[in-house]
Amino acid sequence: MNKTLPLWLLTAISIPGVAQTPGSRPDSVIPSKRLLDEVVISGYNTATRKQYTGAATIVAGDKFRMAPTASFDQMLQGRVPGLYVATGSGQPGAAARMVIRGTGTNNDINNFRASAPLYIVDGIAVESGDFMGLNPADFESVSILKDANATALYGSRGANGVVIVTTRRGQQGDVRFTFNTRHGISQLSRRHFDMMNTKERLQFEEEVGKENGRTIGAGWIFSMNNPANANLPADVKARYQGILDSLGNIQADWMDYLTRDAAPFHEYELSASGGSDKVRFYSSASYLSQQGIAYRSGLDRYTFRTNVDATGKKLRLSVNTAIGYTGSDLIEDEATQAVGNPFASIYYALPYEQPYINGVLVHSGNKASFGGVYDTREGSDAIERMQTTTNRLNQLKGLLSSSLRYQVNDWLYATFNMGMDFRENNEIRSAAPGSVASKSAPGGQGYHEEKVNRFFQFTSSAGVTYDKLLAERHRLVVAGFYEFNRLKYQSLQAKGFGLTPGLGGTLSGTTPGSAVNGFIPQVGGERTGMALASWVGLVRYLLDERFSLNFSYRYDGSSTLPKKNRWQPFYSIGAGYDLPWLENVAWINTLRVRASYGTSAAPPNQYFAYAAGYGATRYDGQPAIAPVAIGNPDYEWEKTHMTNLGLDLAFFDHRLRLVADWYNRETKGFFLSEQLSMTSGFNSRNINAGNVRNRGVELDLNGDIIRKKDLTWSAGVNFTYNRNLVTSLGNANQYQVSTFLIKEGLPVNSHYIVKYAGVDPQTGEDLYYDRNGNINPNYSFNASVAEFGANDPTIYGGFNTGVRWKNWSADVLFSYVTDISRYNAMDWYTLNDNSNVYSNQSRRWLNRWRKAGDVAEEAAFGSVRTFSSRHIQDASFLRLRTAQITYNLPESLLARTQVIKGVTVYLQGQNLLTFTKWNGFDPEDYNANAFFEYPAPRTMVAGVRVQF
Repeated sequence: MNKTLPLWLLTAISIPGVAQTPGSRPDSVIPSKRLLDEVVISGYNTATRKQYTGAATIVAGDKFRMAPTASFDQMLQGRVPGLYVATGSGQPGAAARMVIRGTGTNNDINNFRASAPLYIVDGIAVESGDFMGLNPADFESVSILKDANATALYGSRGANGVVIVTTRRGQQGDVRFTFNTRHGISQLSRRHFDMMNTKERLQFEEEVGKENGRTIGAGWIFSMNNPANANLPADVKARYQGILDSLGNIQADWMDYLTRDAAPFHEYELSASGGSDKVRFYSSASYLSQQGIAYRSGLDRYTFRTNVDATGKKLRLSVNTAIGYTGSDLIEDEATQAVGNPFASIYYALPYEQPYINGVLVHSGNKASFGGVYDTREGSDAIERMQTTTNRLNQLKGLLSSSLRYQVNDWLYATFNMGMDFRENNEIRSAAPGSVASKSAPGGQGYHEEKVNRFFQFTSSAGVTYDKLLAERHRLVVAGFYEFNRLKYQSLQAKGFGLTPGLGGTLSGTTPGSAVNGFIPQVGGERTGMALASWVGLVRYLLDERFSLNFSYRYDGSSTLPKKNRWQPFYSIGAGYDLPWLENVAWINTLRVRASYGTSAAPPNQYFAYAAGYGATRYDGQPAIAPVAIGNPDYEWEKTHMTNLGLDLAFFDHRLRLVADWYNRETKGFFLSEQLSMTSGFNSRNINAGNVRNRGVELDLNGDIIRKKDLTWSAGVNFTYNRNLVTSLGNANQYQVSTFLIKEGLPVNSHYIVKYAGVDPQTGEDLYYDRNGNINPNYSFNASVAEFGANDPTIYGGFNTGVRWKNWSADVLFSYVTDISRYNAMDWYTLNDNSNVYSNQSRRWLNRWRKAGDVAEEAAFGSVRTFSSRHIQDASFLRLRTAQITYNLPESLLARTQVIKGVTVYLQGQNLLTFTKWNGFDPEDYNANAFFEYPAPRTMVAGVRVQF
C-alpha cells in the first residue's frame, strides 16, 4: 500500500512511542514492524508487546550514537511520552532531571534526584545523575517502564519508574570494526540579553543623580549637570568631559570576554565485535573532548567497554565490564548571583568597564595601583577568578555485571546475576596566593581543597523460571527470584591554607596550621549506607497468543526504615486482549486493549531519617556530643498505587501505529518535614502525611507517509498531559517550602507569593493585591497567594519526521514544554535600586515612572523592590532539539577497497532554535528559581563512521 497518508491524520492524534527493535539506521527510516511483534524489555524478562500488558517505550540505540552530548539522559528529551526531561546546566556532562508520570514526592522540591527513576544497566542498578562516565554509543536500547505492571517488579525502587539500558552485544561472524569520529562547535543557543549599553548606562546614571540625588556611577560623578561640579575650574570640567567621552567610547562585549563563541567538540570511537556460535564479544574505546561555552569549563572523557557472551549446551554466560574516566573543569559559583559566576557577571559588568590596560587585567585586587577606576570591576573580577582559581572534578566510573543461565530442561531454567556500580569523585578547589578569592581565606595567602567521595552499589539476584506451552494453546510462565542490594557511600575532605609558591595543586603545598600563623586546616567527612533484600515472583499466562494475564509480587525489606515498618509487600496485575473480530476489517491491523493495577513505594531519601541521632559539638571548650535529630519510630514507606488503561492500534497495513495510555498514580503517605516548636530543641521532624495524585494521558502516533523502495517519509508525535495534585495532607497543616506552598487542591511546587498589581500612575510606587482582591501599596508576605502555576509542566512532548531517499536521510526532532512557570530571580538583581544598581541594570529601567500620570512598566527609582509575582514568568518553550543529515557511500564504490564495508557521513545540530517568552538565556532548567544558570548550548558537529 503505497498511497500517501493524509497529513492531518498524523497531527490529529498523538500517542506513546512503540518499542522498536534496534537497527542500523534511525527509527524514522526503518521499515515499520508489526506492532505486537515488537520487543519489550522489562528487566526480569523479555516479551513481545502481544504478551506484555504494561506501559513501556523503547528508544533504539541509534538515537544516542551520533548525539553530541556526554550524558545520555539529555538525549531522551521529547522522545518518550510520560517522560519529562529538563537539562539544568549546559556544563558538559551535566545530568538532566528525569521525571516519569509526574512528581510523586515532596522531596523533589529541594532534590531532583529524589523523584528520579531507577536506572538499570545490563541488569544491575546504577546511581542516578552520574552518567557522564558512560558512552551512549555503547547502548543497544533504552527502555522506559512507566506503569505498575512494569515497575512493581522493582518494588521500593520502582515507584518513580524504571529506565533500563541494554548495551550492545557481539554477533556471530567475522570480527567487524567500526571507527566513528565527529568534530564541531558549541555556542550560546539563545543570545537573549536586555542589559544597558554604555550610552544608556551613562544616561541612566545621570538621570538618577538629577532625579534622586544619588550617585551610582561615572555618568553622574562627571556630569556637568551635577551641582557639585558647577563651580569647578574650566580645566577640571574639561578633564571630566574627557573622562565621559573616553568612557562613552568603550563598549565591552562581556559575552566575548567570558564565553566562547565556538567551543570545540571532538570525539573518537573504535569498536569491534564478532565471534562464533559459542563465544561472542563486543568491545569499544572512546575519547571525548568537549569545551564549554564558558571559558575554563569543559570535559575530557575516556571510556572502555567489553561485553562477552558464551553459550554451551545448557549454559549461557554473559560478562559486561565498563570503565570511564572523566575530567571536568567547572565554572565558579554556578547557578548563584555571585560575581565569580560568569553568567552572572555577563549581566552585572558595566558596559564601560575596560578589563585590560596595556595588556594587564585590572581587577578589584590591583586597581589602586592604576590610580583607581570608575566602575565595579565585576567583569574583570570574573576573569580574574577564571585565571587564578581551580574548580575541577575527576571521576572514575566502573560497571561490572554478569549473568548465568542454566537450562535444566526444555521448560525450566535457573538464573544468577551479579554486578556492581562504582564511582569515585575527586573534587579539587584552589585559589592562588594574591588572588582576589584568596583574600577571604585565613591569612589571605591562597587555599587548596580536595574532597574524595566514593559510591559503591552491589546487586545480586538468583531465581528459577518455568516456561511451557500446554496443549498448544496455553503458555504459562512462572518465575521466582531473590535479590539483594547493598549501597555504601563515604567522603573525606581537607582544606589547607597558605600556599607555597611553586607547590600549588596539591595539599602538600599548604602551610601546616598553628595558633601563630592562623592557617588551621579544615577537615571533614561522612560515611553511610543501606541494604535492600527482596523476594520476587511473577506469573504470565497466554492464551492463543491473543489474551495475556500478568501478575507479580515482591516483598522488600529496607534498612532505611524502622524495624516495625521495614518489610513491605508490592504487587501488580495486568491483562491484555487482541480483539479477534477485527481480522475481517482490512484497514485495521491491530486493536489491543490493556489494563493494569499495582503498587510500589519509595523508602526515605535519607538513609537514617527515622532514627534519633547525635552529633559532635563542643561544650566548655571540650569535645562533646549533642542530639541533632529527633527521629520518628513510626516512619513509613511512601507508597504508590497506579492504574493504567492502554490501547495499541495499527492501521493501513501497519503504516500508522498508535499507542495510548491513561493512568492514575497516587502516592500515599508522602514524606513531610513537620515543623516543631523550638522549645523541643528541634525545628522539625520527618513524618508521612498526605497524598499526591498524578493523573494523565500519554499519546504517541507514528506513521509512514510514503513507503517506497527508494523513498521513505515517516513522522511521529507524542503528547503527555499530567495533572499533579495534593489530594490530602492528613493531620498536617498546609506549609511553605521556600516560595512554594504545599496545600490540598494544589500541585506540588505551586508558586506562593504576593500578587503584583503594577505601578501606581500617580505615585510611581508598586501596587499589590491583598487576599481579598483589593489593590494597595502595602506589601506583606502574609498576603501571598498560589495563583501562578507550578514549576512542573502540565503538557510536554515532541514531534519528529524523517526522510530517506536512496543513500540520503534526514531527521528532525522538536521538543516542547508548556504550562510551566519559574521565578526569574535574575530580574530581581538587574531591576533593583539597592546595592545592585551599581552594577549594570536591565533596559527596562528606561521605561520607569518619573512623574504623576506616567503609565510605566517599572516603578519609580527609589521604590522598594520586593519579591512578588512580577518575576514569575512563563517558561514554556518549543525547541528544535535535533536535526541530522546522513549520507551512506554506495556499496559499489566501497567494494573496490575489499576492506571497507560501509561509510556514513553526517551533520548534526542540537538545540538549534528555541522559541519562548522566557526573559533570559535558557528557559529549560530544573531549578525553581532562575539564578544565572549555565545555559544549554547549541552544538553542531560533522562526523564520519567507517565499518571494516
